[in-house]
Amino acid sequence: MKTAAQYVADGDLKFESRDFEGAVSDYTEALKLDPDNADYHYNRGLANFLLKNIQRAYEDYSRALELHPEHEDALFNRAHLSATLGSFEKAVEDYSRAIELNHEDGELYTNRGAVRLQLNDASGAIRDFTKALHLNPSDGKAYYNRAMAHLQSHDNRNAAIDLASAYENGVIKAKEALLSLQN
Repeated sequence: MKTAAQYVADGDLKFESRDFEGAVSDYTEALKLDPDNADYHYNRGLANFLLKNIQRAYEDYSRALELHPEHEDALFNRAHLSATLGSFEKAVEDYSRAIELNHEDGELYTNRGAVRLQLNDASGAIRDFTKALHLNPSDGKAYYNRAMAHLQSHDNRNAAIDLASAYENGVIKAKEALLSLQN
């Protein structure tokens, strides 16, 4: 008879070898033995996500957060799924909780800013992208998205500055956007 930890170890090996269905099966067996382990739910959520079982992944991340509300990775991944599913307010809520736990992670601010941009909250998006750039001054994605927020606010001058910075930091599509802005 295997222990939950043994099932998880087997699941991890299957996950690493890209056998996500096998990983889900092993994590499910582990959860039968230890249903209140947040990490097991999170691991199964990752495997489900890679199998494109989006609803199951969302449920696993949610269960991990019920058991461990400060599970930063589960918050990050559930926020990403919420945004993908069009639940932008829920995504902002989860990114905000993740930022409370780790306010030095620029990617969290960039992602929350992108969701705020979807909600037409240009000023909130600009604040998030600015914070992300404070933490990581070479984040081309943050420059590009902040430019989009400036455009949403009809601030073409700052948009152009950010598009140039985005291009300098590897965002190729920023050049085209900058050229169309200048015409």
